Amino acid sequence: MSLSHAKTGPGAVYLVSSSQKATLDAMVERALAGIARKPARIAATFAASGGPHVAQMSAFLQKAFGGAEVTRFTVTGENPEMPPWEARAIVDDADLIFVGGGDPVHGAMVLGGGGANEWIREANARGTPCMGLSAGAIMLCAWWGVWPDDAPADAPHDGGELVPCLGVVPDLVIDCHAEEDHWAELALVRGMLRDHLDELPNMPRFLGLPTGGGLIVAPDGRLETVGAAPFLLL
Repeated sequence: MSLSHAKTGPGAVYLVSSSQKATLDAMVERALAGIARKPARIAATFAASGGPHVAQMSAFLQKAFGGAEVTRFTVTGENPEMPPWEARAIVDDADLIFVGGGDPVHGAMVLGGGGANEWIREANARGTPCMGLSAGAIMLCAWWGVWPDDAPADAPHDGGELVPCLGVVPDLVIDCHAEEDHWAELALVRGMLRDHLDELPNMPRFLGLPTGGGLIVAPDGRLETVGAAPFLLL
C-alpha cells in the first residue's frame, strides 16, 4: 500500500435510505471530501440485486460519484464471478466501498458466502469508508430477517429467522423507507434478537431511515443525521 493511500483508524459509514437526490448528493459529497486520492476509487458490489439491472446501477453510480473510478467486484454465486484474489484486490485498493440496493437477505448471504463480509469489515477497520444505499445500508449493519410466505398465523415473529449482515456497524440494525408500514419488520427483527439476548455481546440500536433520510456513523460511533430524521425504535 502506498503512503498516499495509507489510512489510520476505522472509516466512517454512510447509510442512505433511498436514491432521493438531495440526500444522496450530500452524502456523496461528504464521503468524497475525506478522500485525498483523485480520482477516488470506488469498489462497488451489486450482490443484493441478484444480477438484474447491473448496467443501469453502474451508470447511476458513475453519475452520482462524478469523476470517481467505480469498479464492480463480484464473489462466488454472482455472474460474472471473479476469482477471490481479484475481488479482494479491488476492495483493498478502494478509497470507498459502495454496497448497492436490492434484497438485503440475498446480498448478505452472497457476500458472506463469498468471504467479502470479512474483506469489507477489515478494510473499514483500516480506515476505508463504506456507503450503502437502501438494502445496502441495511447490509452494512448487524442483522436482518427473512420471513416465509406461508407462516402460520400464530408463528412467533411471523415465522421470521435472523440473518447476519456484514457487521461493519455491529451495534446497529436499520430499515429503510418503511415508514408506511410503521417499521413493522424492524420491530420483528428486534423481537427475534430479544429472544437471543444471551447469545449477543450487546443489544444493538434500532433505527428506521425514512425516504430521503441518511445517517453517518463516525469512526467513534457517533451518529449524524442527513436529510429526514430517523425513527428510533425503543
